[in-house]
Amino acid sequence: MTVVADPHLAAGYEQCARVTREHGTTYYWGARLLPAQDRRHVFAVYTLARLADDIVDLAGPDPGAPVADALDAFRGRFEEAVATGTSPDPVLAAVGTTVRERRIPQACFDRFFAAMRSDLTQRSYPTWPDLLAYMDGSAAVIGEMMLPVLHPTADALRPARALGQAFQLTNFLRDVDEDLDRGRVYLPQEDLDRFGADPWARRATPEWRELMAFQVARNRRLYREADEGLAALPGASRRCVATARVLYARILDRIEDAGYDVFAGRVRVPTPAKAVLAARMVLGRDPERAVRRDRAARRDTTGWRADDDVVLVDDTGAAVGAARKSSVHHDATPLHLAFSCYVVDDAGHLLLTTRAHHKPSFPGVLTNTVCGHPRPGEPLEDAVRRRAHDELGLALADVRVVLPGFRYRATMGGLVEHEVCPVLVARAAGPARLPDPDEVASVEWRPWAGFRDDVLAGRLAVSPWCAEQVAQLAALPGDPRGWVARPDDELPPAARTVAA
Repeated sequence: MTVVADPHLAAGYEQCARVTREHGTTYYWGARLLPAQDRRHVFAVYTLARLADDIVDLAGPDPGAPVADALDAFRGRFEEAVATGTSPDPVLAAVGTTVRERRIPQACFDRFFAAMRSDLTQRSYPTWPDLLAYMDGSAAVIGEMMLPVLHPTADALRPARALGQAFQLTNFLRDVDEDLDRGRVYLPQEDLDRFGADPWARRATPEWRELMAFQVARNRRLYREADEGLAALPGASRRCVATARVLYARILDRIEDAGYDVFAGRVRVPTPAKAVLAARMVLGRDPERAVRRDRAARRDTTGWRADDDVVLVDDTGAAVGAARKSSVHHDATPLHLAFSCYVVDDAGHLLLTTRAHHKPSFPGVLTNTVCGHPRPGEPLEDAVRRRAHDELGLALADVRVVLPGFRYRATMGGLVEHEVCPVLVARAAGPARLPDPDEVASVEWRPWAGFRDDVLAGRLAVSPWCAEQVAQLAALPGDPRGWVARPDDELPPAARTVAA
């Protein structure tokens, strides 16, 4: 490490490089593609995480107060190194220098050490969101720490977090057997229950293979999210991240090729294969070529007849971007803009639809007349009319927003709907044609009052969003023919933008 003049500091960075090469070979071979002045910082961040993780993992299945004390003492030495710019320990001197030089926020390390401490008492995770909360501090934050080292040219926070999560989930899938020895199960209990899989049996049963196939698909989705950030990285950083990303994702390929049997031995990508890929990344003109050829990059659009972009929104309902429908509807669907419309005739009957039985989301469910997503820049009313025409051949009149702030989250078969979803009502302006069988299995007309009462009493099973909407619509005076339109300024900002 000739870039460091101080011998004590140089020795620390050299030791960080050795730790990374021994324990984090994927990080090591990716970082080798960076200039020396950046490479040493990757090694330092990795080594800090590794040393803290070892304090917890090497304690066995029953860590006691001494382990917590050791972790706290290590954190104290690290924070002193950051505060003073030096440490008697050359490794911590190097880590402290990296944090100071690259101005990595202290909040990142607060979250990281909190996650490490939770490993001393947390043995399992009930749900995927629970595991994601842990991974925020143990994995996503590592991606955040690396950003000041990699010099992104644009906002790369979300992809960096996704890559950290992808790496750690790959570790969890590969290391199930080792984690059991430590008394831990990282795979969410809700998934184990859903597939009837028991990791403690340590056998690759059919149920276990189905569970692992689901987890591998989830893991590859995280890699695809991370791939969106490659364009934001300059050349050397892009080669570094692309190399590490492909090498880590190949662990999933080997798990898959082994029939998901992670109990027979630790799945590895051989070191020569890592060196060959790193060499190709150096010599090749297109560092993303290997990413595009990777299994994780192959997006499955099966079942999505119209794979349009949907509008992603934040918790306030403001637009924050767009993404393909097939890429954002999964087990951790991000919040996005949608709509639901109830079509009524002159007699006050509602047109209800049963969703096609082969739809990827909530198939075969009885629901309101039409649901959908406005395309980016598409006015809300236009989106409603488009979907009514395409699904039912139905023309609409008097389209009104009646529940502008409705939102919901619902899960079925591992797929999550998570939407800011204004509710509208409209009048049928003519008869409906035969429904599109790719979208709708059947249609029926029901009087509003009877439908409302049956849903509220639990006598009629409908989609989760429809059940929540009916509970709110029941509070409106009269029936759908007379519900008052709400002003546009009550809509979420993203819907106001496209409604203008």
